[in-house]
Amino acid sequence: MPVCSRHALALLLAVLGTSTLPLQAAAAGTVNVAKPVLAGDPALLDALKSAAEQAMEGDTLGAGIAYDRLLPDPRMAGLDVRVRSAAWLMGAQVAARQGEEKVALQRLDTALQVDPHNGAARLVLGQHQIFKAEINAGTDNLIQGIVDTDGAPELDANFVHHLHLRLKQEPVRRLALLQALFDHHWKIEGVEPMELWTVLATLQVEANQGDKVVATLERIDAPLTLVTLRSDKRFDAYLRRDDPRYHPVAAARRRIDQLRVDTMLSPGVNQIATELSHALLVAGELEDVVGMTQPLEDIASKLSASPGEEGQHIAWLLDHRAIALRRLGRFDEAVATRELAARMADPAQDSVSQALNLGTLYVGLHRPALARQAVQDLTNLSSYGDGVLQLVNLRAALQLNDAAAAEQARQALLAQREVNPMLYREGLLIDNRMDDAAASLISQLQDPMERGSALRDLQELREGPPLPANATLDARYRALAQRADVQATVNRVGRIETYPLFDGS
Repeated sequence: MPVCSRHALALLLAVLGTSTLPLQAAAAGTVNVAKPVLAGDPALLDALKSAAEQAMEGDTLGAGIAYDRLLPDPRMAGLDVRVRSAAWLMGAQVAARQGEEKVALQRLDTALQVDPHNGAARLVLGQHQIFKAEINAGTDNLIQGIVDTDGAPELDANFVHHLHLRLKQEPVRRLALLQALFDHHWKIEGVEPMELWTVLATLQVEANQGDKVVATLERIDAPLTLVTLRSDKRFDAYLRRDDPRYHPVAAARRRIDQLRVDTMLSPGVNQIATELSHALLVAGELEDVVGMTQPLEDIASKLSASPGEEGQHIAWLLDHRAIALRRLGRFDEAVATRELAARMADPAQDSVSQALNLGTLYVGLHRPALARQAVQDLTNLSSYGDGVLQLVNLRAALQLNDAAAAEQARQALLAQREVNPMLYREGLLIDNRMDDAAASLISQLQDPMERGSALRDLQELREGPPLPANATLDARYRALAQRADVQATVNRVGRIETYPLFDGS
């Protein structure tokens, strides 16, 4: 059973009136900090508070002994429903941390029997079911948990991202999940997940929920997401194309200005700093990216391994630095920085992306042996991650004249043609199968939920100098976009425009 965040701890301590409520939870408005007049035995309430504090301090053994004694206590029946349910949830979390999954699930079930609207408990149940591949039931419980949560739910961004992709064939559930997150102002470390809101807006249009589309678009102000929306004729009724609010270039400047203010308010190596470096990349302010990340590279280069949780943001900041260096034509520096990014990535979170990015850079520089070495140890990949891996494998195999490995990669990409059509299509372009690539692109443009990403891929954006091994592939991409059959399909559903912006990768 997954252990949920500190929210349940904070909730129980709050309703029990303790003074150790985490400031960040109170500031976020995720718990009610007003001290209530609680029903029940004062001695039992004090004991529950002490057990919760033990758990918060990391003493799961002591807390476990306390909950084993307190939860069966007959006096529990006299407690307020909210307190009793929170106590059972805390007991479940402590049991989970001690590896007692059966006990944890029993206590979690009791927490929800006592209070079916305990949002924190419902979120834990939903995540547990999803991890057990009970996707539909888990998603339904997750949605209910979000609805029952006061304020924004505490959910991991990678978990949400992978779940919404797994729900591609369940548009009703996918819409309900994203709408619940949107309504409860879920963010990624204070940053709006605008790519998700673009998916939400598309689902709303397809579900004839035009009244909700406008509200969703109001929370989208990233330049590349606006490029996507402007390219899709379904959004013409909602976006005034002459309004600076919806112009990508104006949005790029607004976003940089806002993120600069945000970084002053929340300094450090965090999600906001990562977003700022990415915004600068998109706007083409490449030297600014190099400058803001130079001190970080100087420090990171002296570390022999990832510093842990903070390494995730360090890795992405360095990755953005590598992209800037590549676009400036400083290829060897880009390689050194991306190698450092791969070393800094936190293995407990996501070290896969950096390894794949490094492998992709190596094949672009015609260094196939190093590309294989960069990705050889990757396991347990998402479908998208595996698709990127197969592209690296295919290009490395072709550069090494390894026909067997190339065919193996082709078959793996073929299996992904429905799930990740853009990756499958890149494999076709690598093999110069232009007719098949056009058929794949036209099919994606005709798919309501895949259309946006296909249109965005066709927009004419700024490019840096091509990597030596990418020149031919880049030319094939341009030729594909100019084909008459592709152009005819694009004209029916969208448009291709030119923007003085870079792609984000």
